[in-house]
Amino acid sequence: MQSIAGLIRRLRSAGGDLRAGASRPRESAAEHGARISRALVGGVVFAVAVASFARVPLLPDIGATLSLSDGDLGLLTAAFGLGRLLTDLPAGRIASSVSPRRGLAGAGIALAVACALFATAGSFAQALVASALIGCASALTNTAGMYAFATAAGADRRGANMALYSSALMSGQTVGPAAGGALAALAGWRGAMGAAAAVGVAVAAGSLGRSRIAASRGSLGPAPSVDRAGVAESGGDDPPLGREPSAYPEGAVARPPRWELAALAAAPFTVFFVIGGVSQTLVPLIGGRQLGLSATTIGLALALGGAMRFPGAWVAGLSSDRYSRKVVLVPTLFILALGAGVLALDAGTVGWITAIVVLALGSSAISVAAAALADRVPRDRLGHQLGIFRLTGDAGLLAGPILAGFLYEASGAGLAAGVTAAIAIVAALAALRLIE
Repeated sequence: MQSIAGLIRRLRSAGGDLRAGASRPRESAAEHGARISRALVGGVVFAVAVASFARVPLLPDIGATLSLSDGDLGLLTAAFGLGRLLTDLPAGRIASSVSPRRGLAGAGIALAVACALFATAGSFAQALVASALIGCASALTNTAGMYAFATAAGADRRGANMALYSSALMSGQTVGPAAGGALAALAGWRGAMGAAAAVGVAVAAGSLGRSRIAASRGSLGPAPSVDRAGVAESGGDDPPLGREPSAYPEGAVARPPRWELAALAAAPFTVFFVIGGVSQTLVPLIGGRQLGLSATTIGLALALGGAMRFPGAWVAGLSSDRYSRKVVLVPTLFILALGAGVLALDAGTVGWITAIVVLALGSSAISVAAAALADRVPRDRLGHQLGIFRLTGDAGLLAGPILAGFLYEASGAGLAAGVTAAIAIVAALAALRLIE
């Protein structure tokens, strides 16, 4: 009897092993599809960022061709920021109510039209409209991409997903100016903008093509996605990235308190305020006027800071998954304050470089805050809240250079950097109140 019982146990064990083995290929295929989806959505975010920021080094040549003043060139940059501000909220609604994939396709179309207008611009008015439309395409891509990555997995992997999104975006913003300058050297600024328009066409065609394939097969396509419950409610066509519905947590079912939303919105405002006001304004001014550094040296130092944002984003994202969002968010905001404080100390070139690196590491707060927002907000409201999240960030990007430049001219780097540090401290203290 014991031998018969043992045989039965072995047969049951063998059957279980066979069933487990049969299920492994399906799981492997699902995970493979998820990786492809994230890679392609990240590729779209990267490509649009490259095309959007390729215009930056072209501004002097554009001004010379169109006979524009320095003030006119400033308005071109402001038009880009205004286009982003006006698009952030609609982009969030498109991502959640329609489909992130279709939002990315619309971004590609807008980018192609905008860059074509820029490439053929014969007047300041046409260039101004083109710059604003590029800002619209940028905002639509950033918000739809952020929504896709935030909803592509459960809370246990959301921080890593947001780190991947940030890496794609930062890579594009870093490569874009270099690519624009190189293309302009070969084909002029109009040729460079024509190449950027071709990127938009490729993004639109790829996103629309994947939508048709996914619709015809009724299966996962490599594109941004949300959970099945959210798609069913919104009428979108994007299933989850390589996960069965049962693998997802139920998630938030009620809107979080307004003070929590405000505390989380303070993070993107602070990060973009620091990027615009300190990294892009005070750092070059201090390096050139007070330290006597060349433009090449300043550019290399900023490139170092940009490179440090990648490990910072990954460490912060993975740590927030393992521990908690607040445990990572609060220190990163204090790191931003520390970087601004170092810059205020007037510690020479070494202190200046140290401040650049510390500020870059602290900028990872934005991806952690986005993951925390996605943890708290019901799926049907997440697109709208991410639109607000991006809107407050872009508001900081506009306000930072204005306030920092004014304070620098009025009282020097100490006051300007000190006020920035104070803003970061306030944001960190607000994040301390978050409920885990």
